[in-house]
Amino acid sequence: MSEAEQRRHRKAGRAGTPDARRVADMLDDISTELETTSLQDRGRVTGDGAEATENRMVRETQASLARAAATALRGDVDEVLRVARGRRGDAQRAKEQTRRGRAVRPATAEVPVADLERLARQALAVSGDVVWAEIAVPVLEGSVLETAAGRLPSATARAVALGPRAEVLRSAFPVTVDEPGADIRWPDLRSAHAGAFLVLPLGLFGTLTLATADALDDADRAVAREIAAHAAALLTRDGVAVATRTAARARSLVVTASTLLARQHELDPSEGLDALLERAVSAGTTVLDSARRVVDELGPPTDDGTPRAPEPATLRRAVAYLEEHAAGEVDVADVAAAAGLGVRGLQMTFRRWRSTTPLGHLRDIRLTRAHEELQASDPRETTVADVAHRWHFTHPGRFSVTYRRRYGCSPSETLRA
Repeated sequence: MSEAEQRRHRKAGRAGTPDARRVADMLDDISTELETTSLQDRGRVTGDGAEATENRMVRETQASLARAAATALRGDVDEVLRVARGRRGDAQRAKEQTRRGRAVRPATAEVPVADLERLARQALAVSGDVVWAEIAVPVLEGSVLETAAGRLPSATARAVALGPRAEVLRSAFPVTVDEPGADIRWPDLRSAHAGAFLVLPLGLFGTLTLATADALDDADRAVAREIAAHAAALLTRDGVAVATRTAARARSLVVTASTLLARQHELDPSEGLDALLERAVSAGTTVLDSARRVVDELGPPTDDGTPRAPEPATLRRAVAYLEEHAAGEVDVADVAAAAGLGVRGLQMTFRRWRSTTPLGHLRDIRLTRAHEELQASDPRETTVADVAHRWHFTHPGRFSVTYRRRYGCSPSETLRA
């Protein structure tokens, strides 16, 4: 691709014409071609036999499905573009606020103090060397809310606040003090603490500070960053990235263990890290060690060595309900109630674990039951239409298309076999 073509391509992307939109246009063309072919076939096929009628119906339904898919895809593209525009606007506003030094601070009443206090206590479990943890959040009233756990002399805490913590609040970049006694940046810390300090930013404002008896390694730093990201999410819904491979592996382990615990206890995914931290504190071990144990217990490895979590009980209950009521009328709200979830939670569970929707899974169950009935039925006593209607396929042509896609033949062929 020439440089001029690349520029045109980038310009088209900015104008909002991604590949998906072109795919939608192609689907429109396909549906038009299928309709034309269907009309031609109708002219060539003679007689009113079941096979000829079914073939015409299949062609018409294929055209209808392609047209519907094009419409849905174009709607998805428009929604993605709308969200992207909103995110670009949010990012631009955040950048402008940071540039002007006007990052929005929460009011004191808006800060989840109890959650931050618990998080500070749990942060002590990052490593056996952590002796003090503090979360500090500047608020609109002009003060700084401080929540701390562990032991550190008050003079040392003040020196940290006036030195490394103040620097992180100004720059939003982490600060590490490995040797306070030899670090010329912070003269007030030279005789205050024999260990090390790690100060991490929480989004656009706020800090997580750890005082340790020794320097933290990359894995421990990654766990600390994950806790900082969790604290930032409580305040700003933002996150923290991790750079090194060792840190990435440690963070992945913590995230995996948090997810497994959330699924086991049927918690909201955002509460999984809380469960992991509480487990580490209760066991008197580090967060990383606790995460390893959780993955060993709940995530038996797959063939490629990655953890595999069991499907949640809520999903199993929903699937059992759908299988039991497949022949009747099914309402999503009833399925959600049987599973012990809300409707939105049910939708998210099916998307995450089965890559479908509750009603999509119900259609799969019904299609399987229809296939089994067609195989076992006598064509002299049963028709395809009867079976399709019995399993709630109200559109015969669409049923034929779906059936052929799954089983590689028409329903009538299965019935006659």
